[in-house]
Amino acid sequence: MSSRKEKKSENTKAKSKQPSAFSSIGSLVFIVVLVFAFKSSILDANNIPSGSMIPTLKIGDFLFVNKMRYSIRMPFTEKEIFRIDNPKRGDIITFIPPATALSEDEAKLGMFSKRFVKRVVGMPGDTIRITKKTLDTTKGKVDLSFIEYKESGATEFQNYKPTEISRENELNDLDNPEASKRALFLEEKNGFKHFTLEGYDDDRKFHVMEYCDFRNGCTIPPDRYMVVGDNRDDSHDSRAWGFVSREDILGKALIIYFSIDWKDNVCMYKNESEIAEKGTELTEKYEGADLLKKCHPYEISPYGFRNREESKSDWVLRTLQYRIWRMSIRWKRIGRILQ
Repeated sequence: MSSRKEKKSENTKAKSKQPSAFSSIGSLVFIVVLVFAFKSSILDANNIPSGSMIPTLKIGDFLFVNKMRYSIRMPFTEKEIFRIDNPKRGDIITFIPPATALSEDEAKLGMFSKRFVKRVVGMPGDTIRITKKTLDTTKGKVDLSFIEYKESGATEFQNYKPTEISRENELNDLDNPEASKRALFLEEKNGFKHFTLEGYDDDRKFHVMEYCDFRNGCTIPPDRYMVVGDNRDDSHDSRAWGFVSREDILGKALIIYFSIDWKDNVCMYKNESEIAEKGTELTEKYEGADLLKKCHPYEISPYGFRNREESKSDWVLRTLQYRIWRMSIRWKRIGRILQ
């Protein structure tokens, strides 16, 4: 009898030690909340969907963003609790774009709208002036956006000393054939150098914007920053829609932790790495049935996805049918510290 009672008591103890379904669910929820709180206020992960920062950031790059570099923010919101520091000249930042930079539908999303990644080229109190200089480069005639700044209290304008350099391998696997037509430069900021791209096809009339006369120079207001993309002819930035408020700056880009070349825009070329050297006109393309095996119809259409919004289901189908099979990983970019 005693042995039976002992077994019952042991079974009862074993059952009591087993976690209940509710406690397991509660633990899972707690972990999920903790992860998202960490992501929203400490270290965020972003991917690059456009070519505005080529070649510093390429389409398909995944990067970590230090969200505690400048401010402490309330988890799950963008509300600033405590300000640690301010961006420096040349920093690559993520920020909430002003309403003037968004479409009507994007502006309605408020805090859930897209986040931008650009480089700081103008500080509060700077007088900014932009002039065009036509240069003879290895890619032919190039309209250089010559950005000049005069710090508060200074009497002379300075510039970022753009110098053309060899294209080497930086312009391979861009997933952006237009960028291959541009010349590669180095600019200096705060003791480091970074790449910029310049071409001859910049048709934006940034110098006539009402908020700032860049031809003659204008002063950046307090707590505002001027940001531009490193791909100067293909960047929707402060030259078009204005300066960024300090409270809308969320973090500093830290490191590329993964990079995928999806080949969405170069899938029709047999060897996309040749585009940088030969140009789109001389690079051999797929045709007919071979082309339809490599590219989604909307990727080779003259209008692409520009005339319609791609739904999530369409994106999934396109990725499963085309993108996964043609993608490649840019191993050499993984672990690159961003400046």
